[in-house]
Amino acid sequence: MTESSGAEPGERGRLDRRGFLGLLSVGAGGLLLGACSSGSSSSPTAAFPLGAAAKASSKPTRVTLWHSMSYNNQTTLQKLTDAFNSSQGDVHVNLVNQNSYTDTLTLFTAALSSGGLPDLVQMETVNLQSMIDSRSVVPAQRAIDAAHYDLSDFLPSTLNYFKVQGTQWAMPFNVSTNVLYYDQNAFRKAGLDPAKPPTTMAELKVACQQVVSSRTANYGMSLKLDTSYFEQWVTLADALMVNEQNGRSGRATKVVFDGAVGTSLFEWYADMLGSKLAQPTSATTYDNLLGIANGIAPICLETSAALGTIQSILSGGQYANVKLGVAQTPSTTDKRNGVFPGGAGLYMVSKSSPAQQDGAWQYITYLDGPAQQAQWAVGTGYIPIRKSATALPAITQLWATQPEFEVSYQQLAESPQNVATAGAVYGPQAQVEQAINSALTSISTGTSASSAMAQLTGRANAAISSYNARVGA
Repeated sequence: MTESSGAEPGERGRLDRRGFLGLLSVGAGGLLLGACSSGSSSSPTAAFPLGAAAKASSKPTRVTLWHSMSYNNQTTLQKLTDAFNSSQGDVHVNLVNQNSYTDTLTLFTAALSSGGLPDLVQMETVNLQSMIDSRSVVPAQRAIDAAHYDLSDFLPSTLNYFKVQGTQWAMPFNVSTNVLYYDQNAFRKAGLDPAKPPTTMAELKVACQQVVSSRTANYGMSLKLDTSYFEQWVTLADALMVNEQNGRSGRATKVVFDGAVGTSLFEWYADMLGSKLAQPTSATTYDNLLGIANGIAPICLETSAALGTIQSILSGGQYANVKLGVAQTPSTTDKRNGVFPGGAGLYMVSKSSPAQQDGAWQYITYLDGPAQQAQWAVGTGYIPIRKSATALPAITQLWATQPEFEVSYQQLAESPQNVATAGAVYGPQAQVEQAINSALTSISTGTSASSAMAQLTGRANAAISSYNARVGA
């Protein structure tokens, strides 16, 4: 497990939580970052130009997608795009790799005022509210309504994240969740049953104690100081991150994660780190995975989308001492609520011509088709977002031979649909998540859980208040 992991930089639940620049610019042509009005170009009720690409005078209609995929993920996306382009003559999609979600957001923000926006953009889940507020995108709901597009085969969670107050703003594409990775050989050495990984945080602590007391490794686990795990545990406890029903019933004005659940989670971090049962690792490195590979700590949490690349590395024989196990994220208690999806969605850009908007929609529905989702999942480790895709030979064969690839899908499929598992949506989400990362880091250096939470709450609420004031909310 080296730093060539397939996890995309910047993605929620991924290996890099770099800075959020925010869509703060006043763009040319009316692209003002502010609350959307019913008369704006992003109105969900406006007509969608369905069929415009087929009627275009010049063919094929050129559609540009900005994406952030790398390694196996980029290769698989290119294969799917080549197949789409070859399947018809009305639309040709050109892929432009912007290297990371952070870079994509930076360039998209700049293009709001300078021009040069793409026709389609892959944007991380964390930027949903900001994309809505930018008034620069065509809600997917328009195309869904115009095409009478059937959504019944989609995993509900993958749609619900990108739906706000009844409007589908983006379509899901690359979806993942955090899972538990562990070394089965280390479990056996420590006297643990690798077929029975921990299912609760209490069991996780016991497993770490067993690893350390048996001198199997220096630490029981690597505990990444990354907000995505904190947020996932809040969700598993059926608690919320922000008010207004996680920002789903109205614009969020403050955080609510500072209640009993969030406080107990901070105390758990302090306990695990203070007792040396867990080693702290950075949100921007792969040290948690390297801890398994090098025998330092046999357990960690990480995105399921890294699994394909991890398995590829392990198959090379460099870490022959490791037998990888994958399990669902341990819940806070025996009562398990569920998880929210991580990853990214595809947004259609409103400045594009009607033919380009239609072409972008055709491409989205192709990528989200069952066969393509099966190919995407096998090639990358992402979750197939279509239920029927899991019955196709590509997926059934993969899951039969490598059942660890099924874990993340089942974790999401089994999650109940509620405002917690839909995920939080609010403007300065990435800025608040950076503050959570900082709070977790301060706990690792000795700050008390209560002090860290108090400081975090103040910073987070100030960020939300400032953002809302900027957009006139």
